[in-house]
Amino acid sequence: MVAFITNNISKHHAKLQYLRHLNCKNHNKLFMENSRNVPILYVDEASPPARFVMMTAYLLNIDLDIRKINLFAGEHKNLSYAKINHLQKVPTLIVEDNAILDSHAAAIYLCQQVTSQELYPKDNIFLQAKVNELHFFNSGTLFRLDSEIMSSYFAGKWPVAKSKIEEWYNALDYIESKLKENTWLTCDKMYLCDLCVMQTISSMLQILPLLDHHKKIKYWLNEFEKLQCIDINKRGLARLKYYIELYKPTNN
Repeated sequence: MVAFITNNISKHHAKLQYLRHLNCKNHNKLFMENSRNVPILYVDEASPPARFVMMTAYLLNIDLDIRKINLFAGEHKNLSYAKINHLQKVPTLIVEDNAILDSHAAAIYLCQQVTSQELYPKDNIFLQAKVNELHFFNSGTLFRLDSEIMSSYFAGKWPVAKSKIEEWYNALDYIESKLKENTWLTCDKMYLCDLCVMQTISSMLQILPLLDHHKKIKYWLNEFEKLQCIDINKRGLARLKYYIELYKPTNN
């Protein structure tokens, strides 16, 4: 999510300067001390990984101090934020003096703070490995492709290379095959990996629709509508869609 903004921000310099002006008055509030003594989460809800951690915390009933970072205004490149996360990405989870810079690691950490949680298996090591397997697939394949394809879109290079589109749909075919075996990705129960993968796929659906044979994915996505915290995802998708329209390539 950060890549397509960072690599192509110069093209829309005037727009971003205006957005920075609108947000600068709130900038100091982002980095003030946390008086509530709860973990701080820096997010832009347009980012799938950010929404993943937010929904995880909601389901675990963990209170977070949410700090908004406007990626589209370049706030992730500010010196103040770079001191917190030198990768200049979101989300960043701050726990006391420690920073967790990866969404998968942050979500697992939150699960490990709750004894009675059922999002991340503790006692079944094999099931835990299967959940982690999907996390790695999301990180190394799904979200990588999301970043590359969105980067091209926001740079005005659309349609993207055919090979990238094919790679994306091949990745969806793998998810479809997993869902033919079970209701959810690892078994007939929703785990952390389902939340994670759902965020990435739902974001990409804003520019690349499912194919006709992705029937299981469509059903699986509809299952998330039963979660009260799905509103977090809907807000983020609405924000993303706004910028997709704003930066719509002229050759479309």
